[in-house]
Amino acid sequence: MVVNAQHMKQVPGRKTDVKDAEWISDLLMNGLLKPSFIPNRRQRELRELCRYRKSLIVDLGAEKNRLQKMLEGANIKLSGDNIRY
Repeated sequence: MVVNAQHMKQVPGRKTDVKDAEWISDLLMNGLLKPSFIPNRRQRELRELCRYRKSLIVDLGAEKNRLQKMLEGANIKLSGDNIRY
């Protein structure tokens, strides 16, 4: 079973290296640990696609800013706030 480590830290008790396995099994047997959510393949692929899209949007903004800075360095000012690239 995959368990969220953050959730395990919130459960009171000792957490020494020597007793960890025994302590975790006791927590599991007593129902004090809940399994982590593991998305199915389709959901994972969709999340990956959304993260990639977000990174492209961030990169696009950075490139626009770089282009504007380069143009302003050459004394070329784009007029108006609604200019689209």
